[in-house]
Formats: sequence, C-alpha cells, structure tokens
Amino acid sequence: MSELELLLLKMWAENGIVEVYKYKNRIKVFKREGLVRYELFCDLTYKMFPDLEDTANRDDAYAEDCKASVKDLIKSREGL
Repeated sequence: MSELELLLLKMWAENGIVEVYKYKNRIKVFKREGLVRYELFCDLTYKMFPDLEDTANRDDAYAEDCKASVKDLIKSREGL
C-alpha cells in the first residue's frame, strides 16, 4: 500500500497540495478555515495512510489538529 500512497502523495505535491488531513477514511486537502476542502481520496479498505490520524476518531479533533505536510509524508515513505 505504501507504493500507492507514495504515488498519490507525489501527484498531489506536483499539483500544489501542501497539507492534507483524514476524515472518515477520506483524505482531504487542508486549507484555512472558510475555504472549500476538496476530497482527494476515499480509502474503502480502511488501511491506507495509517500515520494520518482520522479526525472522526476523536470528539475534540479538528482538521487543524490532524493535518500533515505532504512533503513530510513523502519523506517518511521514501525512507521505508
């Protein structure tokens, strides 16, 4: 799965996506409050991007709390 994750992350980075977050196993673009948040990927297996905390798993979590840098996610997967 990490190969697919790496390909997706690189594609998103090439298209200017800087930060992402997970909500109900959907990877979304993080933008500042008030802007539309686009869904990039829906993980039907519930196994991809395990290092991203799903905001739906905590009552007190917001996208701001769980966002991650696409570049950092790429680096962590290239190190495997």
